[in-house]
Amino acid sequence: MAGWLGISLLAYFFVLPLLSVSARSDRLAGGPRRERAAMSQVRVPSPQRVGYAGVVLDRLAQHTRTVLGFEKAWILVNAPGPRGPWAAVAGAGTDPDLIGRRVATPAGAAGFASIASATVLVGAEERGALCVAGAHDHHSPERRDRELLDEVAGLVGATLGHHAGHQLSLGDSEPEIRALVKALAEADGDTYRHSLEVAATAREVAVRLELGGADIVEVELAALVHDVGKLRVPASVLHKPGRLDPQERQLMRLHPEWGAEMVARVPGLEAVALIVHLHHERPDGQGYPYGLSGDQIPMASRIVSACGAYGVMTKRWPHRDAIEIDAAVSELRRHAGTQFDPDVVEALAACLQQPVPIAA
Repeated sequence: MAGWLGISLLAYFFVLPLLSVSARSDRLAGGPRRERAAMSQVRVPSPQRVGYAGVVLDRLAQHTRTVLGFEKAWILVNAPGPRGPWAAVAGAGTDPDLIGRRVATPAGAAGFASIASATVLVGAEERGALCVAGAHDHHSPERRDRELLDEVAGLVGATLGHHAGHQLSLGDSEPEIRALVKALAEADGDTYRHSLEVAATAREVAVRLELGGADIVEVELAALVHDVGKLRVPASVLHKPGRLDPQERQLMRLHPEWGAEMVARVPGLEAVALIVHLHHERPDGQGYPYGLSGDQIPMASRIVSACGAYGVMTKRWPHRDAIEIDAAVSELRRHAGTQFDPDVVEALAACLQQPVPIAA
């Protein structure tokens, strides 16, 4: 009874808009049965109810502009069936008056002259185009850029598919998000508790950095599910006590891609999937999977990266003990500018000294 009372008090005093967990979620350890019980303390509002699902296409346009380093990005769609006019439905860095404008072709129309574009498919049907223009250094897209453009175009297609099924406007994705978190809880309690703690910390950092509402929701959701790709990593690799060999490291490095694939299937989390895929990128360009650098990495991915590393260092794992908070912060600062974003590191350090008040 005392244990359950303690859990209830923690849930009450540390309620967050996205999840109700203690920032010290180590106390929830205790095996699969305890993990299932702890799931009842995790409140996961759907993207639809918080209004995030309605801005997913805008978020994808913004992320396209960011990760590719172009000044402008926009999304054009056409109606199903016989080819008709195209319409601009979202954009970033573009003239707002262009949104809603209809054009005969996806390229070449006034205001829509693109440097590169990727076809947006819904199933096997061509339904739109993701376009970029105005590169700061006037560079032509390289192979990596094409791969990124294709990846985001796939997420746009997933969004349009979910919209066509009324899953964005009329659906409720909470059960699907909860199912992902529950699967992680039942498969690997340590990674599950780590994800809850990272989500709580990441939201505080986002608030400290004065990010907008959509950014904060994106950070919370991405942090909560950033490690679900580890569900596909063999237990022998995931729980190996010693150093991983090169083949095992390569396998582990696939977890952001696997996680992004799983998250993208959830209506309303299509842009979150990109954040998940990029949460191991580094400011110095030495991260993966694309080797993005600096401001090309979405801020949400930078926050999840630093908060995730802090969580790993300060949490006790089966194969090693936790380190002290001050030592963890010193380590983050030592790698600020190379592995971690300096502003994120300082915001995290400030949160640890004086937590940000979080409105319920």
